[in-house]
Amino acid sequence: MTFQELKELYERCTAGNCTPEEQKLFEEYCDGFDLSDIPWAPQFGDRDAIEKKLREDLQNRLRDNKVKPIKRFYWGVAAAIIVLVGGVLVSINYLSVNKDATHHLAAGKNIINHGIDKAILILSDGRQIALDNSQKGTLFSQNHILVDKDEAASVTYKKDGTKSFGAAKIFNTMVTPRGGKYELVLSDGTKVWLNAASSIRYPVYFSGNERIVELSGEAYFEVAHNKAKPFKVLSKGQVVQVLGTHFNINAYADEDAIRTTLLSGSVKVFGSVSSSASQKNGLVIKPDEQATFKNNQLSKSVVDADDVIAWKNGFIVFKNADIKSVMRQIARWYDVEVTYQGQPSDDTYSGEISRNADLDEVIKALKLNDINLKVSQRTIIVSL
Repeated sequence: MTFQELKELYERCTAGNCTPEEQKLFEEYCDGFDLSDIPWAPQFGDRDAIEKKLREDLQNRLRDNKVKPIKRFYWGVAAAIIVLVGGVLVSINYLSVNKDATHHLAAGKNIINHGIDKAILILSDGRQIALDNSQKGTLFSQNHILVDKDEAASVTYKKDGTKSFGAAKIFNTMVTPRGGKYELVLSDGTKVWLNAASSIRYPVYFSGNERIVELSGEAYFEVAHNKAKPFKVLSKGQVVQVLGTHFNINAYADEDAIRTTLLSGSVKVFGSVSSSASQKNGLVIKPDEQATFKNNQLSKSVVDADDVIAWKNGFIVFKNADIKSVMRQIARWYDVEVTYQGQPSDDTYSGEISRNADLDEVIKALKLNDINLKVSQRTIIVSL
């Protein structure tokens, strides 16, 4: 839809001279918004002046909006995101409206909520504890380790007074489903934030001269310093070794690489599958650097670490990402399936979405930025 078409549609609908189909299309943009809060809207005049006003209005609204604009990486000023009729996002020159691909999630109908704090704790004997329903306080005791749950969606392992540990080494596993996240404090004081569709296997207490955990999916670690016991994270053939530091590992099975990002301290990353010299010696990364383990090879690059751990702080952030990368993040957090029709393009996208936004808000932002999709039950169909 061009700017002129949008202008004419607005004028016909507000004047009552539109067809039922046009009214439906207009309402899909405006549903849930109050036109009266934009007194200047009917006064369509100079295009440059309108675009300037729309951009100013967008900046004001984004301070309170849950969904920030998603835009193609190469967009310039002419494709600036604008706000029309109360907050709907529209891209001048790039927005294409397809009635068949438009899907409106009306209030109370087919609403898909965002993820929540939930996880399953699997004990060494196979018992499972649903942490989203567990009461506050001590969950159980194993080998003189107390396992407590607090009100902040966190489980803590701690020693039971002065009692000595049992002889057997016991492992627990925490699993978050799609649409879930949880926090964990290991017996050494190390803090772990587990993202959706992830799992971590760890000993109830750390014996010997090193601390080893196994990760699948994504987690952010704040490792308790212990020079005598290096901390190691094993994931898909990669080994990360630290003494005490803050870092993030993304090791999802459906991603093309394992990415380890450092926020503070220092870590050494090993790719155990390869026999190259660089793999044997490991790769040391510094804060704001990311180690990538792909095709049995290690490399590193400079990144914005805050963007990488945005998920921990309540946001989905993507920078210059292709559509499938964007949709993988959305699928995990909202526990939905994604299918594609057509061939993917080289387009890339950048944006930030609150993880507290329900899926209908995300869908609106995606559709209004030239991403054609529709929702059927719990499946998002993307037309490429």
